[in-house]
Amino acid sequence: MNKLFNDKRLKYGTYSVVVTIIFIAILIVINLIVGQFNKSFDFTEEEIFSLSDETTSVIDNIKTDINIYTLFRTGSSEAIISRVDQVIDRYTQASSHIKVENMDLYLHPDFGQKYASEGTSIDVNSIIVESGNKFRVINYEDYFNDNGRFSLESALTSALQYVNMEVTPTIYFVTGHGEPDNSNFTSLNDQLTLANYTSKTINLLESDIPSDCTALVITPVDRDYSEAEANKVLNYLNNDGRAFMLLGGVDTTKCVNLMSIAESYGVTLENGYVYEGDESSYMLYPYAVLPKIEDHDINTSLIAKDYHTLAVACQGIVNTEYQKQGLVIEPLLTTSSDAYIKAEGNESANKEAGDIEGPFNITVAVTDSTYTDTSHTTKLIVSGCSYYLIDPNTDSMVNDANSTFVVNAMNWLNDSSDNISITSKSLQNPSIVVPAGTETQIKIISWFVIPGILFAAGFIVWVIRRNK
Repeated sequence: MNKLFNDKRLKYGTYSVVVTIIFIAILIVINLIVGQFNKSFDFTEEEIFSLSDETTSVIDNIKTDINIYTLFRTGSSEAIISRVDQVIDRYTQASSHIKVENMDLYLHPDFGQKYASEGTSIDVNSIIVESGNKFRVINYEDYFNDNGRFSLESALTSALQYVNMEVTPTIYFVTGHGEPDNSNFTSLNDQLTLANYTSKTINLLESDIPSDCTALVITPVDRDYSEAEANKVLNYLNNDGRAFMLLGGVDTTKCVNLMSIAESYGVTLENGYVYEGDESSYMLYPYAVLPKIEDHDINTSLIAKDYHTLAVACQGIVNTEYQKQGLVIEPLLTTSSDAYIKAEGNESANKEAGDIEGPFNITVAVTDSTYTDTSHTTKLIVSGCSYYLIDPNTDSMVNDANSTFVVNAMNWLNDSSDNISITSKSLQNPSIVVPAGTETQIKIISWFVIPGILFAAGFIVWVIRRNK
C-alpha cells in the first residue's frame, strides 16, 4: 500500500488534478464576479459596439427615465438585428434611466398605432425612443447613412437628446428674395434633424421674426431686402439675436440694405471671387477652395476628425473701416497666403499683376458684447461662401463636413455644445491579405516548426520525469 502512495506517477497525477480543480474554481468565481457588472468589451477595429464621447455626454445629461422599444421579431436571427441589440445594450449599461423592451408587432399588432403619423405606419425592425409625451421613431433605413455605413448611434443619440430636451430650438430660413429653396439642402437638413433643430421659413415682408427664433439664416439672394426688412433683422440682432449670413455671390452694389446688416457688425464682402494659388488648398479648380479651418469652438470637432470643408465660388470677408466698440471678429475659415482675387479686367484664372493678394477670411464669427450684463450677447456668422457650402452634392465631396460646420455654427449661436457628429462605421469584416511567400512561411511554421517545438518540449519533460 505504501508503495502505491509513493508511486511518482500517482503523486504527479494527483497534483495535476488538484491544480486543475483549483484553476477551474478560480475561473468560475471570476466569471460570477464579472457577470455582476454587466460589462462587455469591444475589440472591433472601428469600435462598432463602443459609444462615442458625444453619446456619453448626452447620456450623462439624462435625468429622466427613457424607454427604448425595439420592434424586432421574437427570436430573430438576422445579423444586423443582433448587432443593433448589442449597440443598444451599451446604452442601458451607460445609464440606469434607459430601459429597453422588445415589442414584437406580430404579438402586439396595435402597439405602433399611437406612434404612426399621418400617411405613415410603424414597421417591423423600427425603434421607438420615448420619454413622457415626446418620442421619435427610428426606421430600419435610418440604421445606415447614404454611403451604406452603420450610423445607428447617431440616430439613437439624437433621439435620446430630443426626448430629453424641454424646448426644441427653431431656426428660420429667410425667403422672398430669390433664395434657393432650403428643402433642397438635404444633407444639411439631415444634420439639423440629428442635432434636434426644427427648420422653418419666414417672409419678412409678411411676418415679424418670431420669439422662438433660435437663429435666423440668410442665404444668397437675387434681389435686395427692403429697408423695412433689414430693420427687422437689425432690431432682432440688437435684442440679443443670432444669425447665420451666407452672402457669397450677392451683388453688393445692388443689395445695399442686405449688406447694411453685416456692415453694422463690422464686416463686408470683398468684390470678386477667391482663387487659390496653393495646389494643396483647392479641389480640381482654383475657385473650389479647401480653406484652412481655424481654431475655434465651432471647429473643434472638425479639426479633431481631420475634416476638410469645401468653398466653391467664395468671396473674402473684410472689416469695415469704422466699427462700434465691443465687437469681436474671429476667423473661422481662411485661405492660404497664395490666394488671390481677380482684379477687374483680368480674365485669366492664373494670378496676374493687379490681382488682390491673400490670405483672406472667408467666414468669420462676430460677437457683440457691448452690454454691461455679459449674459446678453449678439452673435453672427458671416460667410463669403456661396450657396454651394450647403449644396448636398458639394457636401458629399467632403463627407458632409460642410453641413457639419454649419450645424456646429448653429450650436455656437445657440450657446450649445451638444453637437451630434458621430462617425459612421463599417460592418464589413476586414480581410487579411497575405502574400504568397508569407503564406508559405506561415504554413511551415504552423505545420512543422510549432508542432516540432511542442513535441520536443514534451519529450524532454517525459525523459526528465522518467529518470527521477
